[in-house]
Amino acid sequence: MMMRTSTTRAPSGARSGCGRSFARLSKATRRDQEAACDDARSRRDVFLSLTAGFVGIGACSGEDGPLRSIAIAAAEEELLPVKSLPKGAKQTQTQEVLDLIKDGVKMHVTEDYRSCLQLALLDALSYDKDAKSGGANGSIGNFPEELKALGLEGSLKTAVDQIRKAKEHAEKASAFPLELSMADAIVFAAYYKVRSNFIGQITSQAKDQTSANIILQGYGNDFPPPPLGRLDATAPDAAAPTLTTAALLDRALAAGLTAGNVSALAACFPTGGLEEVENEMRTQNKKFGFYVKSNQQSRETVTQTNYQIDFSNAFSKLSTLGAKFDVERYYHPIPKQGLPKKL
Repeated sequence: MMMRTSTTRAPSGARSGCGRSFARLSKATRRDQEAACDDARSRRDVFLSLTAGFVGIGACSGEDGPLRSIAIAAAEEELLPVKSLPKGAKQTQTQEVLDLIKDGVKMHVTEDYRSCLQLALLDALSYDKDAKSGGANGSIGNFPEELKALGLEGSLKTAVDQIRKAKEHAEKASAFPLELSMADAIVFAAYYKVRSNFIGQITSQAKDQTSANIILQGYGNDFPPPPLGRLDATAPDAAAPTLTTAALLDRALAAGLTAGNVSALAACFPTGGLEEVENEMRTQNKKFGFYVKSNQQSRETVTQTNYQIDFSNAFSKLSTLGAKFDVERYYHPIPKQGLPKKL
């Protein structure tokens, strides 16, 4: 006799997504399983959330939630990781970060450009070439005791506070997770403030805005941004430079700057006005005298070409003294869709 095998049908409305029936599951369990399958069908939505920077890999439903493995799979399949980003994507993302910093500086840093330059100089000149310690690592902004030791807590603290606000502004305005180093914030606050000053020096001599634009377009000086990606120090720098022009000159030369570099950076010195510092430099040796005279003559011209270009090169070199870089910390994955197969 043939036995009939009974089969249990899922009630009307029961769903069998993910390859299994929910008929005999409790209501609570069924809701959880149905939600997981709905989530699986919505991997594209997860991916979009990830690429928009709104949801982290583990944020969907806890460390071991059903979306965690789905989010990881979506990221692996549809996102190009940072280490594989093409050159063009890296350049675009770097510029996005620089634009955010620029906006933050424009909105929050009202101190004179020389205050920002002084912070950048003093931070970098903590570099000890022999010990390979110190340098452009943001310690002067992160550890108040350094400014106090220099006797500049009163004159430069406002600049530090404003730069920190510019940093926070950039981080909050970013569509992707962004944590700027104070080292980068100091360097780029100085860069954007002095760049604005240089443009103002040229355009101030024009009779109107139209003439100013013509001068800038035809004779404006190239002032490329310094490299991005400095890491912050985890402790205060051991030795602060002595605050006299002669001592700072010696420190700068020992750190690896040339006489030409240092002469161009006279505006960064906190030991007096620009011309006062330059006149002190002249008394040190003939090399400084030669470069100072050249810089002063260039500043008397409409475009200040030699001075501004020499300053740009010297500032870029200053901003790398002792600095440790990790520019990839500012990058984020991008969708693979639309990318060429071979990068």
